[in-house]
Amino acid sequence: MLLPAAAAAAGGVQRLKSLCPVRRISSLKVPWRRDAALDAAILRDRRYRLASRLVREVLLSPGRRLLLRYLSKRRQRIRLPVLVPTFLRRYPTLLSVSPPPNPVASPSPHLLSFLEFASRHHALHSPLLASRLAKLLMISSTRALPVPKIAAAKRDFGLPDDFLTSLVPRYPHLFRLVGDPGPDASGNAFLELVSWDDQLAKSVIELRADKEADVVGIRPRPNFTVKLPRGFYLKKEMREWVRDWLELPYVSPYADTSGLHPASPEAEKRLIGVLHEVLSLSVERRMAVPIIGKFCDEFRLSNAFANAFTRHPGIFYVSLKGGIKTAVLREAYDENGELVDKDPMIELKERFVAIMDEGHREYLEELRKKREELEKQRLQEAYRGAKVGTGIEDEMEEEGIDESDEDDDSEEGEALMTWGAVAKLTRSGVGNGIAAFVLEPLNRGHGGAAGPVGGVWAGSRRWRIGSHCGEREATAAWQGAGGQQLHAGAVARGKQASKHICIM
Repeated sequence: MLLPAAAAAAGGVQRLKSLCPVRRISSLKVPWRRDAALDAAILRDRRYRLASRLVREVLLSPGRRLLLRYLSKRRQRIRLPVLVPTFLRRYPTLLSVSPPPNPVASPSPHLLSFLEFASRHHALHSPLLASRLAKLLMISSTRALPVPKIAAAKRDFGLPDDFLTSLVPRYPHLFRLVGDPGPDASGNAFLELVSWDDQLAKSVIELRADKEADVVGIRPRPNFTVKLPRGFYLKKEMREWVRDWLELPYVSPYADTSGLHPASPEAEKRLIGVLHEVLSLSVERRMAVPIIGKFCDEFRLSNAFANAFTRHPGIFYVSLKGGIKTAVLREAYDENGELVDKDPMIELKERFVAIMDEGHREYLEELRKKREELEKQRLQEAYRGAKVGTGIEDEMEEEGIDESDEDDDSEEGEALMTWGAVAKLTRSGVGNGIAAFVLEPLNRGHGGAAGPVGGVWAGSRRWRIGSHCGEREATAAWQGAGGQQLHAGAVARGKQASKHICIM
């Protein structure tokens, strides 16, 4: 039997053992492996991110109007890979551009309609957004967050751009604004939590355990869902560490953990709990790592917190797509990279993308019509070029050139021309080369030369030259045909009618 003093000392030893890890967390190394499905999910949003940045520049301008030349100068800042006018032509339903000489970009009717819907949608889901913002304040060790940091992450959490005026004043029992945030929310101001709410101070993992208890009748121990990607294996020592680490009690991100040793497994449990909860509060269950890093001081995250994402590949995934590290909550996505449970605020993104797709379809349809019209014009130019060739041949006949090898086919109204006339036709405006044509001797009794000419057999009734031959091969084929006259009829082929002509 232990004396009270001895019992207290034994308890102190047990506490020290729990605070002193067997192995340092920083020594655990896990290789990073690419997840193609989650990378594809991030790449699919590339157009949306570019368009939203461009539109935001106009919406934040005075009167929601901005000269196109000023907008073009901001291309590097918004990291647009193409010229601004080119991007606006591809997506004409986003911004309306006035005619020259001083074109001005302003919201299009489609975009104005979307903004009205977004305002109604934010008002409809204001309780959800208020609870989400309150949870972020409750995770903070000071129960307050700088306004500029909240503004930097507002789109990740689905908050409206004017959340300080449209959302915060509606919940005075939760929020209090201290200081002057300024017109662009960049001032020295803080958003404080007015009152603690025990109902909100429950993480997603704890709520999931409560929900399962309502169904089964027994509340399971709250813990993380570990889902390693296919083909990913951990080393034995890492598997043992993860197994022992998962057996530790769950540490709520809303609990006061100021007494934990920074290098203890319990502190690691709390760190993963905070990162898991922050990503769960985001709209798409993923966030850029630098955005999360802005809250290191308030959430008591170490400077090396990003290494925790790679130490736990069954819980998180770090994507390198888009030129920035993005932390993804693995359990929120299926094998195809699609969200399992969509957030209500993601409807705004889907509507915005639908507007983009509608404008892009209009752009492609207009482009198709222009190409068809251009192709038609090229065909007409090719036919007109054939007539010019026939006129050249008439001039040659008038000059006394002997064309005694004509056939009865000329009586059918088909124009006849020799290769010399075709060459002149080519030089006169159709182009410098002939791409696809058929050489047919008009004299049925002449078999032509034997052997291949230009890659074809000149001894047959027809001589076909490949789809990319020039005047030299065509001349050789015509000479192999015994200098016979050819049916003349120019037909445009391919993209450039001036270089693709068919003589039949």
